[in-house]
Amino acid sequence: MSSAALSAMSAGAVNAMAAVGAAVIKLHKETVDKKPEWFWNLFAKCEAKAARLAEQAAHTPRSNGDATFIEVYARTLPELVKKALSAREQALH
Repeated sequence: MSSAALSAMSAGAVNAMAAVGAAVIKLHKETVDKKPEWFWNLFAKCEAKAARLAEQAAHTPRSNGDATFIEVYARTLPELVKKALSAREQALH
């Protein structure tokens, strides 16, 4: 995410994003260690997509703003990374 986008978010949302990101990275530590450049590229793409989806959800009429953003981001980022890693594994075999 851009620094402008991050500055527009609450500190709580930014902290939640960092915690979710750290948890996802920790879950995939082996991949990070084996292919760090590749993993960080994949992670950045997944993170950007999760943030876009969360931002869209946070602006729906029935959302709770930051709470919705955090919920969608926390649910989406791990799924996106898992799917991307699975797709890579399938492509290698």
